[in-house]
Amino acid sequence: MSTTYNKKALEKEQKKEISEEDKERAEEIKKEQKILATNAWHLARYYIEHADEVELIKEEKIDIGDFLICSEVYPNLEEEKRKEFIRKYAILEKATKNVTARTLVATRIYGQGFFHAVFGTSVGKYLLFLALMTIMFLSLLIINIVTDDILPTILIPFSAAGLGTCVFLLRITQEKLSTRQFDPAYIPSQLIRLSLGILAGGSIVFFPDLLNHVSTNGGEINRFANISIEQGTSAFILGYAVDIFYSLLDNIGGKVK
Repeated sequence: MSTTYNKKALEKEQKKEISEEDKERAEEIKKEQKILATNAWHLARYYIEHADEVELIKEEKIDIGDFLICSEVYPNLEEEKRKEFIRKYAILEKATKNVTARTLVATRIYGQGFFHAVFGTSVGKYLLFLALMTIMFLSLLIINIVTDDILPTILIPFSAAGLGTCVFLLRITQEKLSTRQFDPAYIPSQLIRLSLGILAGGSIVFFPDLLNHVSTNGGEINRFANISIEQGTSAFILGYAVDIFYSLLDNIGGKVK
C-alpha cells in the first residue's frame, strides 16, 4: 500500500515539474516573440525612413503598413500569417544589408536623457571607455613633454600607439553609428584591436631603439632614455593602422585552421 502511494506521489511530482517547465517555456517563447516583433518594427521604420536607399527585388514587394501592424500583434497571428510575416522579415533584413534589427536597436536615439545613453547602454559604455583611454594616453604623452621626459621610456611608444588605435576606433565607431551599422556584438573584437594596436605599435618602435641603446652603452639600460618625436609619431601611425595587423593575424589564423 505504501509503495503504491509513493509511486502516485512521485508521478504527481513529475507532472508538476513538467507543467512548470512548460510554463517557463511558454513564457520564454512569449519573450522571444516580443523581441522579434520589436525588431521587425525597427526594421520597418528604417525602411520607411530610407526607402530611397533600400532596394527590394521586384517580386518581393512588401506592404510596409501591413507589416508594421503585424509586428505589433505578431504573437496573436495565425500560423500561416506568422510564416508570411517571418518571410517578409527575412526579406527586409536581406535588403537592409549591414543594417539589422540589432544594430537599429543599439543605435536608436534614446528619449531617457544623456546619462542613460552613456551609462545605461552597451554602446555608450564602449564609447566612454574609448574616450577615457584616449584621454589617458594623451595625458601621459603631454606629461612626458611638459616634465622633460620624467616618465619611463617604455610608456611613451605604447602610449602613442594606444592613442593612434583609440583615434582609429573612435572614427570607425562614429561612421558605423551614423549609418546605424554598429553592432554591439563586435565590441569584444574592437577591444582586441585596441590591445593589438598598443602592443604591436609600441613594440615595433620601442624594442629596436632599446637594443640599439643597449649596444651603444655597454649593455646598460637607461629607462629614462629619450624617445624622439619621429619615433612617437611612428608609434601613433602604427597604432592607427591596427587593422593591418588584425587582418594579417586573421589570415594567418585562417590558414592554420
